[in-house]
Amino acid sequence: MKLRNAQLPIIFVGFMGTGKTIVGQYLSDLQNLSYVDLDEYIEVNECKSIPEIFSNKGEHGFRYLESKYLTECFDSFDVISTGGGIIENSTSLELLKRQNYVIWLDCDIDIIYRRIVNDPHRPNAMNKTLEQLKALYSSRISRYNEIAFMKVNSALTVSEIYQEIINELSSD
Repeated sequence: MKLRNAQLPIIFVGFMGTGKTIVGQYLSDLQNLSYVDLDEYIEVNECKSIPEIFSNKGEHGFRYLESKYLTECFDSFDVISTGGGIIENSTSLELLKRQNYVIWLDCDIDIIYRRIVNDPHRPNAMNKTLEQLKALYSSRISRYNEIAFMKVNSALTVSEIYQEIINELSSD
């Protein structure tokens, strides 16, 4: 099935480590769609890494940039993978609420923890225990759910996730 323009953009949200980048890239490759990882887009446009931005501008400053660049990406890309904390900013949350195809990738927090533990590129995960990450994860669940068109278990293989998404969009 080929996705229609009316089904675009497709935006992936979810906690860090749930596979938003991998799944977004896979979907865009198989569907021949334009793709952007919002964190990479921010890094390129700001000429700084995410940890550097957090260090220099704080989380609030980063969330402002995230919202600004999210708006740009809506008009420029067919598939967008966001950062896990995109829903922490009320402006970004409202922007996402107005989108039709926000897909929430989610899986067990233990799987997520194994994927992200000691990843220096994730400022909100650095030196956090499993319990601390569970608390952060729990604080975000309701907002992911609020904006999601569909929720997909990202413990599945990438091809299984892709098939679930295509099946859901083809019935829409």
